[in-house]
Amino acid sequence: MNNSIYIIVQSSGRMNEMGKIHLLQNLCRYATQLRLIDQEKYSDSDIRFYQWAQNVSEAALQSDGDIPALNAEGSSNLCAISDFLSQYLNDTGRLMVLILSDGNFPNSDIVSFQKQLGTFTDLIIRTVAVGADADLLKLKKISTNRTVYLSENIASAIDGIIFGSDEPLITPSSTAQILQSAPPETEELEEDWDA
Repeated sequence: MNNSIYIIVQSSGRMNEMGKIHLLQNLCRYATQLRLIDQEKYSDSDIRFYQWAQNVSEAALQSDGDIPALNAEGSSNLCAISDFLSQYLNDTGRLMVLILSDGNFPNSDIVSFQKQLGTFTDLIIRTVAVGADADLLKLKKISTNRTVYLSENIASAIDGIIFGSDEPLITPSSTAQILQSAPPETEELEEDWDA
């Protein structure tokens, strides 16, 4: 089964601040190399890149396999992502999306985006926070399992899309809760080396 992963990269003018556009470029390069790092694990994964500002447009890989230069300009609009996704959901069934963003968009955009997401079934969205000024709470709101990954954990975010569930991660409240849910330890028989 071929897993198409849509990596949507925020390329609004704000991404020129604090070197975020360079971080985005490097995160995309890393994602393109995942198949080379672990060919067996990612052999069925088709990773596609898109730039997102006012609209979403494909960022096709160059002939050498590198990601093209990202141009950061204009403003970003979350509704452009939902419009884009609605085109592909009809074609593919399950849709896996990774959004790389600083999350600095208006609350009204988030509300509209969440309403549109409610109409989609079989959609998995993970978010990766880009930049020191990233708004983790807003990024959490647009993820379908309410989690956000830091940029250094992009591999975990991609694995979470492909292999994980869409259930929210719940942190145990205490060590006792972890021990209660742990399977019972079985005692292994020791071999008698003197026999």
